Amino acid sequence: MSELAPTEQQTDKAAKRPSRSRKAARGIGLMLIVISILLGWYLLIGYLGWQSGQTALIEAREAEIGAQLSRQTILARENIAQGSYNLALRRLDYVLEHDPQNLEAQALQQQAETELAALTAPSLPEAPAVSPPTVTPLPLPSPTPGLISDPEAELERLRQLTTSGSWADALPALIAFQRQFPSYERLDTDRLLYDVYVNYGLALLEGSQAELGLFYLEQAEKLGDLSQEVLDYRLWAELYLQGIAFYGVNWGVTTYYFRELCVAAPFYQSACDRLHESLINYGDQYAGGLDFCPAQELYQEALGYGRSQALVEKINQAGEACLLATPTPTAPITGTLPITGTTPLTSTNALPGSSFIMPTPTTSGSQ
Repeated sequence: MSELAPTEQQTDKAAKRPSRSRKAARGIGLMLIVISILLGWYLLIGYLGWQSGQTALIEAREAEIGAQLSRQTILARENIAQGSYNLALRRLDYVLEHDPQNLEAQALQQQAETELAALTAPSLPEAPAVSPPTVTPLPLPSPTPGLISDPEAELERLRQLTTSGSWADALPALIAFQRQFPSYERLDTDRLLYDVYVNYGLALLEGSQAELGLFYLEQAEKLGDLSQEVLDYRLWAELYLQGIAFYGVNWGVTTYYFRELCVAAPFYQSACDRLHESLINYGDQYAGGLDFCPAQELYQEALGYGRSQALVEKINQAGEACLLATPTPTAPITGTLPITGTTPLTSTNALPGSSFIMPTPTTSGSQ
């Protein structure tokens, strides 16, 4: 009997081992199922949140564009009241390009065109008794005239040249006239020179010689005050040149300047189109560095200025990669030795002044 007891105990233990193994396997399987369900639930919540965020961003961008169009319409009405009909028409053309059914913009455009036509229409004589005599047009002065024998006749030709809008020819001729006759009708020639500087400068601001246009406006300001319309154009040109200076070099700075310009004057130098391209390139730069979350935000902002299938695909790819991205740990690794013998900082206050100032380099050219 003493030999059978241990044998029975061993048999009972051997019978219990499979039962315990099955229970452990069931517990591990149940734990894996719970983890899988929780993981799927979190992924579903994250995906739904991402979709909701995309919808909110699109709605916010549409609201921002609508506010921009409303702002341009208000500014156009103010321009008409100030007599700046050309600027008002530029603003209204932009509004109607994005919202052709805008009745307020249509009415303002018709009003501006009517008042501008009445302003530029030549005044006709009431009842001419006889036909006017044929007038032979005076020859235009050469860009670099030599010695002038008759200053009065030359000044009359300069007036005609300025009135016809031949700014490129009138400017050197006026400068040459003032050099030869510095005191002859100086107020009149200064007024003509001011008009030429302003109009020629504004014309150049619309093309590829914006820097030269800014120089001419600077010269005009030495002769007289600039109107608010001219000051606005000068500011837009400066923003444009700053953005172009960093174009392809620093997309972050480029988007900063073109974002400001797109809000203030979306019709100037295709500002919003350049912003659209800059935002995509900036997003590509982040995506190339595997930083997909800010890339998605930049792509989403670019979508407000132009929609394409390629851009939508970039948004989806960056959004999916952003959800799967693992955050970088910020806590220090344990087990490292502390650095000794250093002097602690006595203050962590920020330096006085503005927190960030955008660079304003001197540009060498424009596009």
